[in-house]
Amino acid sequence: MEDVSELCMQAVNCYQTNPSRAVALFSRAADLGSPEGCFGLAEMKMNGMGTEKDIEGAVELYERSAEAGNTPAMFRLGTIYTGSYGFPEDKQKCREWFEKAADGGIELAYPEIAAIYLHGYGTEPDPKKAYHYYSKSAEAGNPEAMFMIGYMLSEGVGTAKNEKQSARWFSKAAEAGIPEAEFRMARMTEDGVIPGGDAEAFRWYTSASDKGFGPAKFNLATMYYEGRGTERDFEKAFALYDEVSQSEDGDALFMTARMYFEGLGVQQDVEKAMERFGRSARAGNKMAEEFLDNIRRKQNTQFVKIDGL
Repeated sequence: MEDVSELCMQAVNCYQTNPSRAVALFSRAADLGSPEGCFGLAEMKMNGMGTEKDIEGAVELYERSAEAGNTPAMFRLGTIYTGSYGFPEDKQKCREWFEKAADGGIELAYPEIAAIYLHGYGTEPDPKKAYHYYSKSAEAGNPEAMFMIGYMLSEGVGTAKNEKQSARWFSKAAEAGIPEAEFRMARMTEDGVIPGGDAEAFRWYTSASDKGFGPAKFNLATMYYEGRGTERDFEKAFALYDEVSQSEDGDALFMTARMYFEGLGVQQDVEKAMERFGRSARAGNKMAEEFLDNIRRKQNTQFVKIDGL
């Protein structure tokens, strides 16, 4: 009898250089009942390597492999049943296979099943199970999971609140470059929860802002505007506020309007200021609403365009 492990090893060694031979080798291993052979052949069919692309045939092989205990096949089925690869979504099967893969030690499955339980995808939400699987993922070195553990500890979601442990996980995630975690670290230093003060907050906001995280850009702009943690720089403050305002953020629109109105960091332009005050007010900014109300009360505003207001 042929050695199925040897067949699979030969297939793995040649699937890029000779995919047709790899398909033949995986097929022989699968016919001999090898879960690894089924998985390998499924991968080839899924990607159309050395054979025609056949998603349905691949799924049948993944299921044979998974039922025989192959954990990578379990993970692949979880992914497929999300509706990926054009295969019909099946929330229950998605949850079942991701959980089996996670319980079988597939690290990539930890955050998947954690998110399923956190948000209640195909099942009732279960924050405790979500915390359990995010913890396993974080301990395995997943930065996004580190952030989620920090968040859950900070809010008491699925576990008891623990400010100290929350800061520890936010710090790990931030050091790994997760901008949301960097933002949290900046906020905690500003609030005095952890040491560092404004200078450390400025460092974290800068890093998160450089990665395009909008809330960090806004807060970094405010630090430049107020001269906290860095030298005051109205031009840099305006540039950052202006970037954030492109998404119609009411607070950023208000600050750019104010700076146009006062000529801070940008050439004074009352017309642009009033236009932005109007947009800010429509976005729900109370200070902009109050400013415009005061303008109306104090003077005839017919010569000032307030963007339709």
